[in-house]
Amino acid sequence: MARPKEQTERRKDLVQAAMDAVAARGLSGLRLKDIAQEAGLSIGSVSYYYPEIEDLLVEAHREALERFYWNRVEHVDQRANATDQIEVAIQEGIPDEPVTSDLRMLYELHTYAGRNPAHASMMTTLWDREVSLYERIINHGVQQKAFTPNATIRDIAETAVALEDSFNLHLVSSNAAVSAHMARQRLSTYLSGALNCSLSIN
Repeated sequence: MARPKEQTERRKDLVQAAMDAVAARGLSGLRLKDIAQEAGLSIGSVSYYYPEIEDLLVEAHREALERFYWNRVEHVDQRANATDQIEVAIQEGIPDEPVTSDLRMLYELHTYAGRNPAHASMMTTLWDREVSLYERIINHGVQQKAFTPNATIRDIAETAVALEDSFNLHLVSSNAAVSAHMARQRLSTYLSGALNCSLSIN
């Protein structure tokens, strides 16, 4: 039997393998065999740590949520100016390469949330965190006199997150009519009008 530290590392490896498998194959029809191949292990080895694939997907969802959100916060907090912060938030929220293991996992499991309360809870957690991040940036911009909101800060923040989710779902689904650049421009246009400011987005 592996030592506790080795078991922890193996579980982390399997969580990453699950995320990579979802990014490569999608969630529909995903099997333990796919994750085992991604991890370079036998099905039995995967089953030893996660007898049910659902338990592994819950852990992978949690990891994807934490990494995606805190990476975004880290990039935003590197800027002092609220206008720069909101531009970074848009860039990180709709990245150039949306089909990453983290983002693919999040949006694949968003569609699955209606059938599983654990996934639904994490979807709500991500929504609340991202809305709060936008609220924090907007409040900062009001204090700096960079933003003059034309609606409640909560309403603007929630709409921004909803627009991100909509565009990212199309991007992850490979909708050829939607590009990350176009999505960022549309969100930037909305926030520029809602906050009475000028945003520059690539």
